Amino acid sequence: MAKNLRLTDTVVIAISGTVSASLTLDNSRIPLAIVTPTALTGTSFNFNGSIDGTSFYPIYNESTLYAVTVGTSAGRHIALSRAAFEGVRYLQVVSTSAEAAARTIKVVSGE
Repeated sequence: MAKNLRLTDTVVIAISGTVSASLTLDNSRIPLAIVTPTALTGTSFNFNGSIDGTSFYPIYNESTLYAVTVGTSAGRHIALSRAAFEGVRYLQVVSTSAEAAARTIKVVSGE
């Protein structure tokens, strides 16, 4: 029986930035959760997706921009909706505010 493998990758939002570097989701992986650092400037994240790694677009769940509330203190493990990320090959995490320092976000993904 195959295992439902979980992988953890990191992306960084640079100081004064709002958008992380892109993460490649190989082998049909889907983001399942994010783990935030203990300090953030923005209070929520949304996400950009791409199928080619060049053109990124905001991810919507039907007609609503997909976003999660992350708070500004105390790291959190935040579950994500699988349905929002179906078909996304490349992913960027987007903070709602320019970050006061470089922020490393962990992305947990799986099948």
